Amino acid sequence: MGVGDRAAAVSAPGIALSSFSILPSLYVGGGYNDNITATNTNEKADWILTVKPAVTVKSDWTQHYLGFDGYFQSGSYAKYSDADYQNYSVGTNGRLDMADNLELIGYARFSHLNELPGDDETDTGLTSPLPYDQTTAGVGFRKQFNRMWTRVLFDFRDRAFDDAIDGVPTDQSYRDGQDYKISGRVGYDISPLTSVFVGGSYGWAFMDDPDYNAEEYEVITGFEFQPSRLTRGEIFIGYKYWDSEGDIDSIPHFTYGANLDWFATPLLTINFNAKQEVLTSNFDYAGLSGSSVLSSTVGIRGDYEWRRNILLSAWFSYQNQNYEDYPRDDDQYVAGAELRYLYNRYATFRLTYNYTDYASSLNGVNGVEDYQQSVVSGGIVLTY
Repeated sequence: MGVGDRAAAVSAPGIALSSFSILPSLYVGGGYNDNITATNTNEKADWILTVKPAVTVKSDWTQHYLGFDGYFQSGSYAKYSDADYQNYSVGTNGRLDMADNLELIGYARFSHLNELPGDDETDTGLTSPLPYDQTTAGVGFRKQFNRMWTRVLFDFRDRAFDDAIDGVPTDQSYRDGQDYKISGRVGYDISPLTSVFVGGSYGWAFMDDPDYNAEEYEVITGFEFQPSRLTRGEIFIGYKYWDSEGDIDSIPHFTYGANLDWFATPLLTINFNAKQEVLTSNFDYAGLSGSSVLSSTVGIRGDYEWRRNILLSAWFSYQNQNYEDYPRDDDQYVAGAELRYLYNRYATFRLTYNYTDYASSLNGVNGVEDYQQSVVSGGIVLTY
């Protein structure tokens, strides 16, 4: 059992309602951000109050599963109200346990979210929240055949961004639209807890700007494993190809992914993760508008149980975004730490620090700016 698993084990039991459990929670916290615009020429520092009520409902059935969840999050700044934002989301997920080791799975979610300065997919010079609506859904199955298994999943996403950034009309049609993806894996259990697999996916996108309509396929091979009580996770390598209908450069590329947990000691858990994806940008450079972007991210996180009710966490990640259509290369480093004090099973205090360092090879061109940002926050999570 990892540190996070033990923390979950002492959480509030929730409210029993027939064959369901209702798990309500409320986060209230305050923080200080020394660069809410994520720039180096128009830096603004401010205090923020964050309130986030949430609820999860899950079935207690011995067979099948059905769950619902939702939250509302409000961020309110002391001085710069134009940086305030509100997010909310509602969703459901379920599983049907069929005969002969066959599971049918599905999910659906609607969210109203905000891209904040510094967390946009590719740097767009964003200096205030950009709202957007997102709908996601998926359906699939898992099937075991003795020592062989297979998983297939179909995913859908629709996004619609506001057509203004910082109050200025801005074309977001290059990423407004629908994404579809079908993916699958076939594996073989070489031991009870370790499998080798091959997999593949095919995705296509229909965007409001047809130049960004695209298709992508990927083939991979890897391992899902738990060779001992000390290690578990998956790792894979493969080949990815992305191509658009417009003049944007295609991306044929070696690809990889990983999500590994190492239980270094009974009190320390280390997680390593890595992923690669293709994004798009409408950044203008030297008469060229728009580019495909190869985004590569690696990260590591440690969770340590200093005392039975005091948990310490630290993390570090590195992201590189390489623009295929012009000479732009962005690097982002993120480091942080958190202290969690489990006062009792109904209340947890959190103190968090996060630091971001962003640098671009086109610093100073068309609104691109290197920047550093520090955010410290503290709050309480109440559960029942």
